[in-house]
Amino acid sequence: MKYTLLACALSLASTAVMAENTSPLSYDFVEAGYKKTEIDGLDERSLKGYGFNFSKQFAENWYVTGHYSILNDDVTATNEFNGSGVYDSNDNYLGDTVIAYTFDYDIDMTRYEIGLGYIYSLSDRTKVDFSAKIGQLKREIDLNVKEVVSYQDQVFNSFSENHSNSETADILSANAQIRHLLTDSFEINAGVGYERLHDEESENNAAFHLGANYAFTPAWLISASYRDANDYSDLALSVRYNF
Repeated sequence: MKYTLLACALSLASTAVMAENTSPLSYDFVEAGYKKTEIDGLDERSLKGYGFNFSKQFAENWYVTGHYSILNDDVTATNEFNGSGVYDSNDNYLGDTVIAYTFDYDIDMTRYEIGLGYIYSLSDRTKVDFSAKIGQLKREIDLNVKEVVSYQDQVFNSFSENHSNSETADILSANAQIRHLLTDSFEINAGVGYERLHDEESENNAAFHLGANYAFTPAWLISASYRDANDYSDLALSVRYNF
């Protein structure tokens, strides 16, 4: 029993020491949080959801990294127009029918990436990393259109139809990033990159990002970042755990 208690105490002490020695510039972390994406081709719509990131350093200067996000936007819009005239049995004009079109958009987007990177240390407070990533982006759009012709509370005619569309693109990217500690607990970072989406109409996009991390304990951080890739932009707010 004494040996068991001693082993537990040593294990907890070892974990505490590792946490105390964790640098905010660590490449060993998991991260999860809120993500918002705006896509130019979708009438500047904002897709919101969750993003997850992973990084693990191995050897002396190499690391692997991964990303997964799932986003959604559900929008309903209604347009109304005047239709034909309505008459009573004596042919007296009562008014016009109302034709209402309701459009219900449901947009889902998932993205995953995995990559390999190299770390170059400029100093204890500044690091530069280079990475190459591959992945996939999938976008699904469901559209329901409903037409209702009515006069006051009486429905004369109704009609609805559904349209679905799915697009998948493979992702290839190359990135360079600089990370710098302004204080012992506050990091700023910035990067540039190149991204190619392989689909029916392949696109090449230059990308840049800005970010900041604040460590409120040696192991726990709050992370914020903004990334622009020409046709879309990402805003992310996350909680990070350095291990």
